[in-house]
Amino acid sequence: MNANATTADHEILTGSGFTEPAQDNRQPKTLSLRAKGIVAFILMTGYALLIGVSTEGQRQGLLRVVEELEHAHRVESQLLEINTSMARTLFAVNMSFSDDDLASSAIRSMIEIEASLSLMEAIKNRHPAVLMLSGKLHALVRDLAQSPSLGALGVTRATLNELILELDGITQTAHAKRLKLLDEYRENYDRITLSGLAMLVIGLILLGAATAIFFSRLTWDIRKLEAHAHDIVNGNRDTPLTVTRNDELGTLMRAVNRMQQDLRERERHIERSRLEQFHREKMVAVGSLAAQLAHEINNPIAAITGVASAISQVQRSQHCPNHGATCQPGLILEQAKRISLITRQIADFTRPQALEPELLNLNELVRNTCAFVSYDRRFRRITLNSELDGEMPAVRAIGDHLTQVLMNLLINAADALEEMPAEHQGTITTRTHASQHEAVIEIIDNGGGIDTKTLDRVFDEYFTTKPAGKGTGLGLALSRELVQDAGGSLTLDSTPGQGTVARITLPLRAVLSPA
Repeated sequence: MNANATTADHEILTGSGFTEPAQDNRQPKTLSLRAKGIVAFILMTGYALLIGVSTEGQRQGLLRVVEELEHAHRVESQLLEINTSMARTLFAVNMSFSDDDLASSAIRSMIEIEASLSLMEAIKNRHPAVLMLSGKLHALVRDLAQSPSLGALGVTRATLNELILELDGITQTAHAKRLKLLDEYRENYDRITLSGLAMLVIGLILLGAATAIFFSRLTWDIRKLEAHAHDIVNGNRDTPLTVTRNDELGTLMRAVNRMQQDLRERERHIERSRLEQFHREKMVAVGSLAAQLAHEINNPIAAITGVASAISQVQRSQHCPNHGATCQPGLILEQAKRISLITRQIADFTRPQALEPELLNLNELVRNTCAFVSYDRRFRRITLNSELDGEMPAVRAIGDHLTQVLMNLLINAADALEEMPAEHQGTITTRTHASQHEAVIEIIDNGGGIDTKTLDRVFDEYFTTKPAGKGTGLGLALSRELVQDAGGSLTLDSTPGQGTVARITLPLRAVLSPA
């Protein structure tokens, strides 16, 4: 059996039978563009806070260095003041050696020493050597106060020199510390400036990149949606748009896909209704033509039948020796009755049927359909067999739909057998049987069969293995849909080289409605 259901003469009886795959109606959680803007604002705010926290930590370190630098500057200034005072004191002691009034010069020297020692009160506790030399100077001052002498002045001068040297070392150390703190301050300031600038540049780059990516993707998706909308307008009904977003634009994409699916379904049902209406009109036209032909044929057939009957009666009454030999009026009667039967069968088959489900005699429907299609020229070399279950119960369905399905499958089988070699004896067997819950109609042919790859696609819309102009690939799709509307199923089983079995299964107790 071919993958297509019928030839060009019978494709008008078919329609689209595409069945939508089951889809998950659950919508993914969407993040709106407004929400994305809020998230971006929160991230920017968080990044700004991160910069602020980092800068604040570095600023605190810089403030600590500034405080240490100020303290070092105060210490250095204090040491310079002490050194200046000690220099004046040493000068006064040196002048005492050349003064004739030793007692007066000693008193001036003691005053200078006491003034310098008072300045050193602030630092001597931090420097043990200064503390020791200060104590020694206090003792020398007491000695000079009791008995001024050049020896005491000499010891005092030596102690002053030693103390000045110690203070010079302390001053140099303080100066070096201040310079080190100043360098650390400059380094911290440069580091804060560079890190702040770097974080600002990085933030601007990230913000610019994120903005560029977001709007580029948004623009690309809008263009893709626009192109898909144009494709829908131009007739694309098969390929949905891939949705990669979960915002309002993604919702719009899914809405466009639903619109595309709804348009496909609507067009499919419109086409199906149109084809079914055309099928009914065609069958009515065939029925009307059959009725007219029967009316026109019945008169000459009646005359022929009357003449043949008269001949037969005369021959019987007169015992004609040629009766039944060369003169056969009974054969004329038999063929005339056959012509009348054929016209009556065509008229009965093409009689308009109900469009609502009704109880049907499946055996009679199968028998009439087989008788009708047997007049097709493709069935001249094919043997039509019927194996009908005499106890088949009635089935509630739409007779016109089942007639379409059976015609499609029978002609499909005939097309398959037509491709076989001339010496091949084609056979199509129509079989009915019933179980407890369902009725089964099987159409079996001994054609070339269908390979697995083709069998997987035989129910796809517009898929056909027939040449152009002989089939459109809609027959099997619509046939399956019509059977599914009746609550049943249509399947194909095929073995390459052995033939194909088309199986229609219908429920026995379902009350069905038309599509």
